[in-house]
Amino acid sequence: MVRSPFYCVSPSPWPFMVSLCLLNMAIGLVTWMYRIMEGKFFVLGGLVVLSGCLYLWWRDLLREGDQGYHTKVIIKNFRDGMGMFIVSEAMFFFSFFWAFFHSSLSPNVEIGGSWPPSGIRTPNPLSVPLLNTWLLLSSGAALNYAHLAMKNRDYDYGVVEGMLLSIVCGVAFILLQYREYFFNSFTAADGIYGSSFYMLTGFHGMHVFAGTAFLIVTFARLWYGHFLAPRHFGFEACSWYWHFVDVIWIVVYIFVYIWGGGQLCSWWAFN
Repeated sequence: MVRSPFYCVSPSPWPFMVSLCLLNMAIGLVTWMYRIMEGKFFVLGGLVVLSGCLYLWWRDLLREGDQGYHTKVIIKNFRDGMGMFIVSEAMFFFSFFWAFFHSSLSPNVEIGGSWPPSGIRTPNPLSVPLLNTWLLLSSGAALNYAHLAMKNRDYDYGVVEGMLLSIVCGVAFILLQYREYFFNSFTAADGIYGSSFYMLTGFHGMHVFAGTAFLIVTFARLWYGHFLAPRHFGFEACSWYWHFVDVIWIVVYIFVYIWGGGQLCSWWAFN
């Protein structure tokens, strides 16, 4: 009798609980938008419970792997699922970039027929955005170094150093992004430029926050010896997601900060 390469999981409450938490947070967010202040408690409470449910769910998943239930076929399914998840995230950014280019390539008369609109002082792409670009590229290089050290079984030094450097760069990016938002001269309520700028950069910043948390969890698993050279898909999944965040930021930096901010035209005219 041939053993099935698939593992039939036991009944779990976590999918239902996660769905219930997301529904609770959505209701709370809608009520909060209608200026019902109690809605924020639904959002915060749902977020706390959601974090606990996800932790327990992932704990059960890791236990399955440690018990040997994750065969090569299941790992392949994990890879396919992670790839499809990244593609779905790319579609989100595609829709936001579509809105950005729709508004910037053919500006309406309501904003003066120019892009960026008159009265908007755009961020300098050679200041904080350039530093953030360097941070993300450095973190990607450090993560590649850690991955190479993992394959070479350098578990004590190379992997640890690369992961720590990637985490530090991710945290620094988030802090610098907050600083940029704090000192910007416009808000999300300042027309189509403000809404599209903060939607793209803020949505990417949320991914950096999630990716940094992913790196921290992966580092904790690395510290407890969950990864080996022939068995480290969790590390690879984290690496894929972080490189996706890096690539998206390069596109955001080129088109939102340099081209969309009018800097490319200014440099061309000056030269």
